[in-house]
Amino acid sequence: MDLQAIKQAAATYGPAMTKFLREIVAFPGESAEEKDHVKRIEQEMKDLGFDEVEVDPMGNILGYMGTGKTLIAFDGHIDTVGIGNRDNWDFDPYDGFEDETKIGGRGVSDQLGG
Repeated sequence: MDLQAIKQAAATYGPAMTKFLREIVAFPGESAEEKDHVKRIEQEMKDLGFDEVEVDPMGNILGYMGTGKTLIAFDGHIDTVGIGNRDNWDFDPYDGFEDETKIGGRGVSDQLGG
């Protein structure tokens, strides 16, 4: 598959990815308080057809697709720091905003949004 075909295929997921991102930033998720993020991500992984999805005793979410000798792992975090003084925000950080070129909200430019 060439790069242009990959870009076209990825573009078809744009609306669903945007919806998912807007949903997960709506949950406060400061350190040790990410359970709502985990639940929503777990559901998304199941909806996308992951072969196995599990939440370990520490609250980490693990997803598996495919089989084979090679394992590709992505390790990240989904917690955010607090919002600080709410008056310093130009918008509700948990409601966020979306325009033609960007999405704003707590965690969208961190690994939560990745």
